[in-house]
Amino acid sequence: MNLIVINIAHRGGAGLAPENTLTCFKTGSQYADMIEFDIQPSQDHYILVFHDRQGIERTSNGSGKIIDHPYSYLQSLDVGSWFHPKFTNERIPTLYDTIEILTKISSTILFNIELKYLDSSNWFEKSILEVIDHFKIEERTFISARYLENIFNIQEINPEISCILLQKERHWNDYLDIVNNLGLNIVQIRRTALIPEFFEKCQDQGIKIFYFYADTIPEMKKAIDLGVDGILTNFPNRLRDIQENMT
Repeated sequence: MNLIVINIAHRGGAGLAPENTLTCFKTGSQYADMIEFDIQPSQDHYILVFHDRQGIERTSNGSGKIIDHPYSYLQSLDVGSWFHPKFTNERIPTLYDTIEILTKISSTILFNIELKYLDSSNWFEKSILEVIDHFKIEERTFISARYLENIFNIQEINPEISCILLQKERHWNDYLDIVNNLGLNIVQIRRTALIPEFFEKCQDQGIKIFYFYADTIPEMKKAIDLGVDGILTNFPNRLRDIQENMT
């Protein structure tokens, strides 16, 4: 059993408040060690915290893609009432606003920032790293991405930033080869890939495992018993209860 497991609030703690909003981050940070959230740019290059890439309809009263709209339109949207009426008029936050409020809340909270955009240049990665540098949180930040090019760009601009290649549909053996080639020391994998052979290879190589995801108490306890280093969860309050009972 891993007695020190990182409590990672998925999308800020999406089971507690509307995902990827400032209210959600404030709530999730009461319980979590790390806040995970997603970023992508608006049409006019504002870096916004929002998950869905193919459309904004699921969690807003707008339509279309984030990249197809200017910041002014996206800021007018309600991204809270879909979750519960008491969150009506919650807005899409910027990366800057998100880090600003979380650093004010805690001097130790960790950041797991998933990149949801890629193009042929590196302006997106540069913009992200400028915000991180502004708040001097390099040592507390982990950049996660599904595309190798995102990782390449981050490593080229600032090789000191810790990166995580998301597993997605990659077979665990191919995935581990890529992780080793990139020199990464953290993997973030889906529960379906947490087979003993993969787990043992990661442990032998000193690679930490972030587990995606566990929302129920039995699932969390199973992951902890396996020896994972971090658990992404939509309910960081539940994982915090387990953590407190472990100490």
